[in-house]
Amino acid sequence: LLKKHFKILKDLGGYKMCGHISIYYKNKKADELFIRQLTEKIIHRGPDDTGYFIKDNIAFGFNRLSIIDLESGNQPFKKENRTIIFNGEIYNHNELREELNKNNEFTTNSDTEVLLTSYINYEEKCLDKLRGMFAFIIYDEVKDIVFGARDHFGIKPLYYVNNDKFIAFSSEYKSLVKLVGKVSVDKSALQNYLSFQYTPNYNTIINEIKEVPNGTYFTIKNGNIEFKKYHKYKFSNKDVREKNVYDIINNSVKHHMIANVEVGSFLSGGIDSTIITALAAKINPKIKSFSIGFDVEGYNELNFAKKTAEYLGIENISINVSEQEYIKALPSVAYYMDDPLADPSCVGIYLLSEEARKHVKVVLSGEGSDELFGGYNIYKEYYSLKPFSYLPEVVKGKVNKIAKLLPDIKGKSYLLRGTTKLKDRYIGNAKIFSNEEVKNIIHDYDENNTCSNILSSLYEECDKNNYDDVTTMQYIDMNTWLEGDILLKADKMSMAHSLEVRVPFLDKEVLKCAEGLTLSQKVNKNNTKVLLREAFKDIVPPYMKEKKKLGFPTPIRVWLKSDLGRYVRETITNADVDELINKKYVINLLDEHIQGEKDNSRKVWTVFMFCLWHQIYVEGKSICELEWDNENDSKYKLA
Repeated sequence: LLKKHFKILKDLGGYKMCGHISIYYKNKKADELFIRQLTEKIIHRGPDDTGYFIKDNIAFGFNRLSIIDLESGNQPFKKENRTIIFNGEIYNHNELREELNKNNEFTTNSDTEVLLTSYINYEEKCLDKLRGMFAFIIYDEVKDIVFGARDHFGIKPLYYVNNDKFIAFSSEYKSLVKLVGKVSVDKSALQNYLSFQYTPNYNTIINEIKEVPNGTYFTIKNGNIEFKKYHKYKFSNKDVREKNVYDIINNSVKHHMIANVEVGSFLSGGIDSTIITALAAKINPKIKSFSIGFDVEGYNELNFAKKTAEYLGIENISINVSEQEYIKALPSVAYYMDDPLADPSCVGIYLLSEEARKHVKVVLSGEGSDELFGGYNIYKEYYSLKPFSYLPEVVKGKVNKIAKLLPDIKGKSYLLRGTTKLKDRYIGNAKIFSNEEVKNIIHDYDENNTCSNILSSLYEECDKNNYDDVTTMQYIDMNTWLEGDILLKADKMSMAHSLEVRVPFLDKEVLKCAEGLTLSQKVNKNNTKVLLREAFKDIVPPYMKEKKKLGFPTPIRVWLKSDLGRYVRETITNADVDELINKKYVINLLDEHIQGEKDNSRKVWTVFMFCLWHQIYVEGKSICELEWDNENDSKYKLA
């Protein structure tokens, strides 16, 4: 039975990873058989070992992907009547071990034991000492509490359920869905998702499941859970030296390469992954790099990646994805993502991770650089809109009213953006549907649940700290987009293939440096990440210094007019979401796009990914049922 189970999971696209589930029952003892069933639900996160801890009303289950101390780092790990399950890496575990060696004995070389020993010695203050990515749970029998935390940035996910029967946590919410039983769509979260392309505010699109915020720890005592924030972003905008940027990021890369397995690197055509890969190649000249492109003109940077790999003198392994390969991966992507995410690049990361895992177990990636160092092109808007700052508010108000009445002509958008306050127009790096458009899509629109309401507390924090517009946009992105989109897809899509992604830019020492950048060190009229580019000009190819950011271009705009559009249409039509979504309105958007009247690709995609998610998590359809069968000209394979 187990062999058959593993084969099924493998056939679905991956049967490994690192993940855990824990349950704190409020009124009964833990069930050993049940925790085993729930742990099996996420066995794809960890092929190397599975372990359990059951005592009284507490149950832990853990699937391990071995990276450090391959022989003796298994979990759950117990020491001095405390038991831990931990997903992630503590990059300064060697330094912490030296500090703790004075008063503590160690039986393993694992960072897990260092983490638990830090908690035993410092309790919640241990979090101030940790440098890494983590989501962990500790059962402290001495104090009769459960203690847990999520890392500063939210690199590693942690979901939870709190009801009258139990409090439960898991690295993926698949186990929690099975634990809860029947789940329902959170209509409020759906409304937000349609604008943000992910579910903000630490909700999920399932009513019963929430997410632990980044930089937060929690304590469970006597059946009650209490959350407390231990870390917040705070920009100082003091001057930063170029050498400091280089030295700190270089040091971070060195720490992120600590492993007992081979470490590779993702390499796109952009400067972020190039910097990380170049630094890593200095440490390991034999490092393997991995790149992806799409076989559509204008959506392929493989030439840049290969050229960069040659410049650095390292091996490059690349894949070029076709439309059919992209379509085929979609049901698996929706399943492994847990919550719907309408970022088309998810599929690319999924397929690239699948290829990389054939060669390595860990890869470095450039996520976080744009948020910390001012890398998004929209941040340059500060300069283009500056003339409006000299206009009196009364004048801007009148211009705004006139602009709204104009037809869709060139310059209208510029006038609207220039005369609208930042907090009323900027909700992060992606804005899919406006509030008015969302009204046309969902049947139960809540006027009090607008984008502005969701972000109001973040904007208040920016006003309190007197941040300029660029720093404000960074702050919004770091508290929403970074975790809700960038880190979510990096973790879920890589771990679907048992590949650990490490992000050296998202290091607390790098953050301290980046928080001090001045406006001119982030962006100017011509470019982004000004100081970062200057700091690494001598180790990246000359053509990279001024290369404009392209993001991760994915050709759904083109493919929606072909087979992908047919698959999307059938998915939306067949999904049982009529009580939630106005399908006719969305199909009309697709028709407009196909006929070339408007580029509605991202809007259609957002609704499509929700429908695909709904078919899997609410309707209970399997991945096999939802796969595209182009050979038979049929939209779905039979189960």
